Amino acid sequence: MIKKILRWTGLVVISLLALLLLFYAVVYFKTESRANKVYEVTIQQLSIPTDSATYALGAHIAAVRGCNDCHANGGKAFFDEHNPIATLYAANLTTGKGGINYTDKDWIRALRHGISKEGKPLWFMPVQHTSGSLSNKDLGALICYLKQLPPVDKATPQKKINPLGRLLTFLGKFPMFPAEMIDHSASFPDDVKPAATVAYGKYLAVGCQGCHGETFKGGDGNAPGEPHIPDLTTTGHVGKWDSAQFITTLHTGKTPEGKMLTEYMPWRTMGVAHNTEELQAIYLYLHQIK
Repeated sequence: MIKKILRWTGLVVISLLALLLLFYAVVYFKTESRANKVYEVTIQQLSIPTDSATYALGAHIAAVRGCNDCHANGGKAFFDEHNPIATLYAANLTTGKGGINYTDKDWIRALRHGISKEGKPLWFMPVQHTSGSLSNKDLGALICYLKQLPPVDKATPQKKINPLGRLLTFLGKFPMFPAEMIDHSASFPDDVKPAATVAYGKYLAVGCQGCHGETFKGGDGNAPGEPHIPDLTTTGHVGKWDSAQFITTLHTGKTPEGKMLTEYMPWRTMGVAHNTEELQAIYLYLHQIK
């Protein structure tokens, strides 16, 4: 009797292991297929100026859109070699050793579509929340700035997705391939004029969606141990602040209640980089969301 129970137990365990291996095989090949998908997109024709005013505008856009937070000084580690999700570093965008060698079309393909020069999806590059929806003028200015970055010699480890990362990506819990979320046939305005308006605030607030969600309602932290992400709309506490309090908080890191924003809110970089008119516009846009 005991031998029969052990035999059946062994068969059950073996069957479960076989099912798990089969499931992971599906996960592996599905995520590998998505990682290696070659996108055929039409790359728009875009003039890339080289004058000093355009360069200055591009530097400002790189700051307020969060490009510098990830790519400054040759790029930072999103997930180092010890991370269970992946080994993934932000690219070295300069022409130094370990950097990239992009043509204008390569830049447009990457910043508009989240696609590499080989036509494959860039990993964990949040184009939809940074550069993807920029006006033609602003995208041209950003590229002008990026092309003139001082060379930095910095090579990064080969990227890879670990089993946990593949599982989270397969289940839709991790945005490894943002190119899948982009409308690659969309068109864009030639210019968006800065003004303290709801329309301009909507244009700028795209950068907030990466953390605060598509509806700006916030939610749980992105990882264990991270604080709750606040609701930025009128239904949240931030929505009770007036315009001056909102601007002061983003420029100083101190809330109207006297508390300091956590390190997870990039006010020292993105917040400070925004000028008063831009923050007024963002406030007006957020304040009309119910």
